[in-house]
Amino acid sequence: MKLAYMYATPDVGHSRVTAIQGDIAATLAQIRKTGYEGVEFLVCNPEQINISALEAAVSQEGLDVPAICTGEVYGEDKLSFADPDPDNRQQACNRMKSAMALAAHFGASVNVGRLRGRYQDGIPPEQTMAWITESIRECALTYPETRIVMEPVNHEYANCLMGTRDMLDFVSAVDLPNVGIMLDMVHMLMEGEDIDASIASAQRCQRLWHFHFSDSDRLPLGDGRYDIGAIVKALREAGYEGYATVETFQIPDSQHAIQQSFNTLRPYFQHQ
Repeated sequence: MKLAYMYATPDVGHSRVTAIQGDIAATLAQIRKTGYEGVEFLVCNPEQINISALEAAVSQEGLDVPAICTGEVYGEDKLSFADPDPDNRQQACNRMKSAMALAAHFGASVNVGRLRGRYQDGIPPEQTMAWITESIRECALTYPETRIVMEPVNHEYANCLMGTRDMLDFVSAVDLPNVGIMLDMVHMLMEGEDIDASIASAQRCQRLWHFHFSDSDRLPLGDGRYDIGAIVKALREAGYEGYATVETFQIPDSQHAIQQSFNTLRPYFQHQ
């Protein structure tokens, strides 16, 4: 298992995001200097990103890019696969395809969390799920060599596909080789899941392809109340060997968040 840190690319306009922000080259250098082996990109509109600058910085620092996170596609632009307006759903698909095109440059997967959308009043739940499924299939078939990792999201941000079991059932129904699952410890804990059982079940299906670390309230690791060691232990016992990305608010600042999180995780990884 290797560690990555979340970096919000310059197209992300929000200042309060669960990622470090700043100049591409300088920020990726900071991530590598701290000790992380990978960087995950949080994007809003990939078509506005200087891909050459990203590639140059990734190469210069020798970083892996395990995943592209699409949270701000919904967070900033409110695009989703469950929008009742077909034009908006197509815009969401097009944005997802742009993220997959970016991911293809780095051999990365693309996460789908809030981008999938929500149940809405007046829309039958089965219709919402059909729209989400149709969108995922369209994107997955357009970029069959790029993995999509579906993320269960807790009840404060979603009202469908909130738990590991439901998401595994969804992925099984989609039934495409490049569609799997990622898990986030905050969402799992807020939904009251049995962490060991959920991680083990996803790993048994051979569909657990990515993971996110954070402390309570999305604080830097070690600044909250969660038992980080128990999460690492569950991942190891399940045999998970992929990347885990730190995704936290930069509180009180990015220098503290990136270093404190690494210092908290380092004892669990230094003897790998």
